[in-house]
Amino acid sequence: MTRSSETIPVSAIILTYNEQANIRRCIERLGWCDEVIIVDSRSDDDTVKLASSVRSDVRILENTFEDFGRQRNWALDNTDPRNQWVLFVDADELCSDEFQAEVGQFIEETDCVGGYVAGRNYLMGKWLKYSTMFPSYQLRLLRVGDVRYEKAGHGQRELVDGKLAYLKEGWRHESFSKGMTDWIARHNNYSTEEVALILDLRQQEMKWWDLISNAPIKRRRALRHLSVRVPFTPVLMFLYTYVFRLGFLDGLAGLTYCSLLMAHQIHVVAKVRAHDYADRVAKSAGD
Repeated sequence: MTRSSETIPVSAIILTYNEQANIRRCIERLGWCDEVIIVDSRSDDDTVKLASSVRSDVRILENTFEDFGRQRNWALDNTDPRNQWVLFVDADELCSDEFQAEVGQFIEETDCVGGYVAGRNYLMGKWLKYSTMFPSYQLRLLRVGDVRYEKAGHGQRELVDGKLAYLKEGWRHESFSKGMTDWIARHNNYSTEEVALILDLRQQEMKWWDLISNAPIKRRRALRHLSVRVPFTPVLMFLYTYVFRLGFLDGLAGLTYCSLLMAHQIHVVAKVRAHDYADRVAKSAGD
């Protein structure tokens, strides 16, 4: 594969680790990007080999993964993108023609420094329109020099100097592309990383008015604050996603996904309680 004849001055950066199942399709959907860069976390499968075979001009760098925030910052600092605009794409995210068109128009006309993108998550071939609380935005399109990231739970939070926009189109997110076992294993690790975020949120003052904010990011963060302050979080998570957010309209795939989210939240709560117990024991031993 080579670049499209109608490229857009965007440098796509893909963070990878053992993504041989996804990397080919991901790069094929980025033929419209002027540049594609892989930042690989030292994969031990054929990710790098396949990436090079799909697109001859792909650039590949390696950096050991610590967390998403640091990895994205490392990519911005060390890949030397040749374009003013960078698009962070994960290997299991497939860009659409509509998204390509919107990005092209956005970077030509905007006075913003970045754009939030909401992917459409799929399970068993079905778009989880309701179960995943779509649209759930992440800042993935940005102007170089105006955005940094910091760790937040298993993900990242953006640090921005300038205005931001919300893009209407997005990509197809195949988060189950490596199978259910892989998804569960990844989220077991994520639940461990969530503990530190929850302990931090406990110490912060909640902005209750953000629950009714018009800004989706503010509402999502306010809900996150609320979730660490109420009991029975796993059950409430299931009721919120499956009933209140109409996850039942996604059919069997929706029921499966909402059940997985509840199980994930059970693991988070259990690990927080284990941390609190260990902390009490340590304090008692010190008295």
